[in-house]
Amino acid sequence: MARRRRDDQEPEPEVETASTAGASYLEVLRTAGHGGAAERLATEQARGLLGDVDRARISWRVSRLASDAAMLAEAAEEIEQAGALAFPHSSLQRDLPRRVAQHDLAEPSQVRVGLATHEPRNPTRYRGRAFALDTDVLRTSLLVVGPPGSGKTRSFALPILEHLCLQSLAGQASVLVVDPKGDDFAAPDMFDVDIDLANPASSWGLDLYGGAETPDEAADRLASALIPPGTTADKAYFVDASKNALYQALAPFHAAHGRRYPTIPELLGVLGGDDSALQSLRDRLRHKGLLRHYERQLEARERQRRRRDDPAASLLERLGLLDRPSLVRLFDQTTRRFAMRQINQPTRVRVSLPEAQYPEASVILARLVVSQFVQVVSAPTTNKDIFKGLLVDEAGRYVDDYVARGVQRVRANNAGLILLTQSLGDLPEELRQPIFGSVGCKAVFAGLDPGDARYMADWWGTRWVGDLTLSARHGESHSVTPGILSLRGWFPRRDTYSQSEQQGVSLRRVERDLWSPSEIINDVPPGHALISLARSDGTRTPPILVNLRT
Repeated sequence: MARRRRDDQEPEPEVETASTAGASYLEVLRTAGHGGAAERLATEQARGLLGDVDRARISWRVSRLASDAAMLAEAAEEIEQAGALAFPHSSLQRDLPRRVAQHDLAEPSQVRVGLATHEPRNPTRYRGRAFALDTDVLRTSLLVVGPPGSGKTRSFALPILEHLCLQSLAGQASVLVVDPKGDDFAAPDMFDVDIDLANPASSWGLDLYGGAETPDEAADRLASALIPPGTTADKAYFVDASKNALYQALAPFHAAHGRRYPTIPELLGVLGGDDSALQSLRDRLRHKGLLRHYERQLEARERQRRRRDDPAASLLERLGLLDRPSLVRLFDQTTRRFAMRQINQPTRVRVSLPEAQYPEASVILARLVVSQFVQVVSAPTTNKDIFKGLLVDEAGRYVDDYVARGVQRVRANNAGLILLTQSLGDLPEELRQPIFGSVGCKAVFAGLDPGDARYMADWWGTRWVGDLTLSARHGESHSVTPGILSLRGWFPRRDTYSQSEQQGVSLRRVERDLWSPSEIINDVPPGHALISLARSDGTRTPPILVNLRT
C-alpha cells in the first residue's frame, strides 16, 4: 500500500465535541408569531416534562419548517395541543429504557465514546479532551478492527448504535444492525423491527426482494446475495448470466401474479424448470394476454436449463439452502415483513442470525440484508433528510465488491456503514484494499494481528522527526529520537562521557511511522482504541489514542 507522509507542523482538523446549533426552536416559534406554542414548550421544560429526545425531535421539525409559514403554523398548532408529545415517533417512545453512553442530542448531535489520552503521540490539541462521534463522521463510514474480547462491540459499537436509536426517536435517523451472534445487540424496546430467526414467536419477517419495485431491481438484489463474493473479472460473464437467469424467472412470474414476487418454493420451481410451474405460469400469462411479451424470457430460460453450464445452477443450490421451514416462514409466512425501503423513514431494525444453526443460510441472509441496504440508500429516490446507518458485526464474511463500491455512493445520500471485523484478513483479499480505502474512519483495538498493524501503519503514513546522534571517540554512538516532543530534556546528562571521550553531536530530520506496527501492537492498552476520523468535507484527524473506559 502506498505510504502517506504527514509533516509534524501540519495543522490537524478539530474534533467537534460541543453543540454549535443556531437559534433555538423557541426563538423560531416566537419570531414567527407562535408564542402560544413556545410558551407551552417552555412551561413543560421548566416542569421537567421535556426530555432531550423531545427537544431534539421538536427542534428538528421546527428548523426544517421555518422557511414555510403555512407548514410552521400547522406544526405550532400541534405543539400547542400536544406539547412534548408533538411529532411522535411511530413507536411512541420518547427515550430508550437504558443508556450506556453520554449523548448530546442538540444539533449536531454526538455520542461521547471516551477520552483522548495524554499519550505524547496524540496531537496536543486533543489530549485530555472528550472524544465524540457524530453522523457527519459516520457518513464517511467506519471500519472497526479488533480481536474477540477487545471491547470493539460493547465499548465502541454499542454507544454508536444507541445514539442512532435515539436519533431515530428524534426523527433524524434510521439504523439497521446485523447481529450474527444474536445477543450482542439484543435489548428490550431498543428496536422497532426485531427479526430473530431463532425465535419462533417473532412476528417479523424479511422481504426476500427488499421491496424492489421492478423485477430487474429484484433480480439484482437477490443475485448480489446469492453469488459468492470475490468473483474475478474472468468470471464476469458468469455473474451477468446468473442475474439474467434470475430476471427471466422473476419477470414473467411478477406479471402473471399481479405484481407479486414468488415465494422461495415458487422461485425454485420456475428457475429450476419444473414443468407444472412453467405450464401454470404460461396459462396465467396467456389468460392476461401477456404471454407474447414474456415467451422469449421463458424460452431463453429453458434453453439455458438444458445446457451443461447452466448459469442458474449455483443460484438453485444456494436458494435451496433457504428452502427450510423456519426460513420459508421468515420470508413467506410471517404476519409482518420488513422491506428495506422502510429504512428511508426513522426506524430501528435488528436482524439476528443464528450462525450455529444455519451457518450457510445465515451468510446468505446477512449478505442479502447488506446488499439491499446499499442498493436502497444509493438510489436517487432515497430520503436524504435523515441519516441512514448500517452496523454489521463480523462484516468480513458479508461484504462483497458491490458493497465495496457502494461505500462511496452512500456518503452522498447521507448514509454510512459501520463494519466490525476481528481482522482485515476476514475480508476477501481482492476487496481488502478497496474497502479499506473507501472507508473514511478507522478504529483498531488492543491485540491487533501483525499483518493488520502493518496495514494500518502504512495507511497512517509517516512524518518528519528529529534524530539526535551522540558519538564517542572510540566509535560508540547513541541515537535519540525526540518524536513529537521538544528536544529539550532529551539530551543525556553532561557527564555521560568524559571530555576526552566526546566526539560530537549531530541532529538530522528523519522519516518515521506515525504509529509503527510494533507500537500499534504493544502500545494500545486494553480498553483503548486508536481512532482516525474523516468528515464528509474531506478533513481528517490523525490516529488518536482514546480511553474508552472514561
